[in-house]
Amino acid sequence: MSGDFSVDWLTLRTPADDRARSTRLIETCAARLACRAKDGPLTIADLGAGTGATWRALSPHLPRPQAWTLIDADTTLLDEAARRAEAAGNPDITVDTMTADLMADPTPWRETPDLVTASALFDLTSRAFIEDFAAKLGAARIPLLAMLTYDGRLELTPTHPDDAMMIDAFNTHQRSEKSFGRAAGPDGAGILAEALAANGARVEVDDTPWLLESDRGEALMAATLEGWADAARAILPGDGPRVDRWLAARLADTRTLVVGHKDIFADYS
Repeated sequence: MSGDFSVDWLTLRTPADDRARSTRLIETCAARLACRAKDGPLTIADLGAGTGATWRALSPHLPRPQAWTLIDADTTLLDEAARRAEAAGNPDITVDTMTADLMADPTPWRETPDLVTASALFDLTSRAFIEDFAAKLGAARIPLLAMLTYDGRLELTPTHPDDAMMIDAFNTHQRSEKSFGRAAGPDGAGILAEALAANGARVEVDDTPWLLESDRGEALMAATLEGWADAARAILPGDGPRVDRWLAARLADTRTLVVGHKDIFADYS
């Protein structure tokens, strides 16, 4: 889902992200990379790393020792990632940060890593970016574990008469112009899987939806609904009062909210 990519938003979504991530694909990735770690640290480049949620989620499950490079354009987020890595104090895991503009270079690492990871990234990028990225990974035969790519599925209980309108508006917004150009949005996971396969990868995909429930008392549900309404107002400027009524009804009574994602693992062995 969209967010402002602040430290607060990324922290808020972490528990739902961690529940959603594909255990099967993480285990498959770890097994495929086991032999690479025998000759030294497993090197991992994490794209759009933010505050480092991906390395925190994956590092307990991958072969050790590990050497991570967290790559992002936002130095504030990377500073927070570095602070958290230092606080974690894992002696067999090193974490470095790298500021880079992925629009200028989708593969900015200095040395070819053993694995590339990313979370909640490819729905925000363009088709052109994804296809260029997949071609470069294929040429270098670098495995990829891409997690939590939004896939367009939104389900709520109980239903509301304006849910369909709001889902359509949100998905239209997700396909709008963003920092990478016109975003792939809900099509991003499919575009990525097809592009990786076209460049020689063996591709595995899992459904990894968020399941948010009101009885968990999660602040993320309200934040997600409010962000959704903001996106709809941008797409439906003449329907602001209707969007406001939908949001008020949803905040008053939403028992479950499902947000669809896909996890993708691709390798070349």
